[in-house]
Amino acid sequence: MKKLTQATWEEIFAPIDADEILYSVMPLEEDGTCEPLVPYLITEESIEQECFAPITPILKWAGGKSQLLSQMVPHFPASFENYHEPFLGGGAVFFFLAPTKGKKSWLSDVNAELINFYQIVHDQIAAFIATVCAFDKRYRAASHETQKILFYQIRNLDRTLDFDDMPPFQRAVRFYVLNKTAYNGLYRTNQKGQFNVPWGRYNRPSLCARQQLFDASEVLRRFSVWLKNTSFEAVLENAKPNDFVYFDPPYVPLSATASFTAYTPEGFNAEAQKKLADVCYELDRRGIQFMLSNSDTTFIHDLYAKFNITKLQARRSINCNGNGRGPISELLITNY
Repeated sequence: MKKLTQATWEEIFAPIDADEILYSVMPLEEDGTCEPLVPYLITEESIEQECFAPITPILKWAGGKSQLLSQMVPHFPASFENYHEPFLGGGAVFFFLAPTKGKKSWLSDVNAELINFYQIVHDQIAAFIATVCAFDKRYRAASHETQKILFYQIRNLDRTLDFDDMPPFQRAVRFYVLNKTAYNGLYRTNQKGQFNVPWGRYNRPSLCARQQLFDASEVLRRFSVWLKNTSFEAVLENAKPNDFVYFDPPYVPLSATASFTAYTPEGFNAEAQKKLADVCYELDRRGIQFMLSNSDTTFIHDLYAKFNITKLQARRSINCNGNGRGPISELLITNY
């Protein structure tokens, strides 16, 4: 690889003008004509008949629930007032439930970069799409070696002195590009809070997913969403009786090498798991419905012995050896 040089955000991502922002939501057809993206539309009739198309999550995320939704659906509550998801991550459950369930969604995560990303998708989707699609064109045209250099230049932006002053929009673009180009879409930081996942070696990552990004923005803007960078304990301040809370915390590792819980420098250890269980018991005492996912271990069985425990069959999504990504049992815990 060529010698890696430090680059600024502006040097990596080309400036976008007003016309490019406009056309970001009007993708070009092969004949050069433009057709606007189709707004995500939910009608009362489609909700009643349950014939809507759920939104696909816009991030790759370790432990994401897209592949488990079909097993989880029978266990969702029949009705509830508001929805809360304190470990938002890729948001697969939120994007599935948002069109048909609940009046308001309280979405939070301790990962500040993640929440900032969703806020920008909510607020500035046209400029965001234009920027990532322009970079996508450059990245795809680059050689394998240059792609690797670009990745590490983007990753290393948080090693610079002025990273804390980087505008939210620029941080969101960086976060999204790293999510699509890092190994397995994994988010992990070192003790300094610096992103340290290696390059994923993907030749054609799905950066320029215009319709998918546009749909997600529509849902975030149309379904009374509240976004907050905060810990899971804050759910006790916002959840009310008849609300529904879904917890998808970092899982208890099944082995010494199976832990991918370093989404923040603090990680998520056994003590944090016990605090989360305390929150669940308090929600139950207040008459608030909750569902929690975690690994199938004796520790988790013992923590939640009072509640309903169901085993689901999941597929490992992170393993350095592709042959090791087979089915594995995990737990779904509810108090209703």
